[in-house]
Amino acid sequence: MNEIKVNVYGDNNEIIKTCTAKTASIKFGTIRAIMRVLNVESINDTTELLKTVYGAWGQLVKLLNDCFPDMSEEDWDNVPLPEVYSAVLQILKSSFSTMTKITGNEKN
Repeated sequence: MNEIKVNVYGDNNEIIKTCTAKTASIKFGTIRAIMRVLNVESINDTTELLKTVYGAWGQLVKLLNDCFPDMSEEDWDNVPLPEVYSAVLQILKSSFSTMTKITGNEKN
């Protein structure tokens, strides 16, 4: 896995902690749930959007906690959403890259 980091920010927007992701085993159900969330732009109904995000929430939090064991719940409260989104995308890309190496189907 490439180095994936998230920053925890203080009240004055200064970085007070940086954590690097650890390799974690990701189950297919987690990937499926997260892929639905990443496709939220195609959802036009607010109720459907909330259901989609809520349905994946537990799996997303577990994935982040598994990959970033040094982060506390309070730490996550102080990470900007774009950094969380970027970390999740990088974790998924790394997982897919590992999967293609195992199966030998990686495209050049």
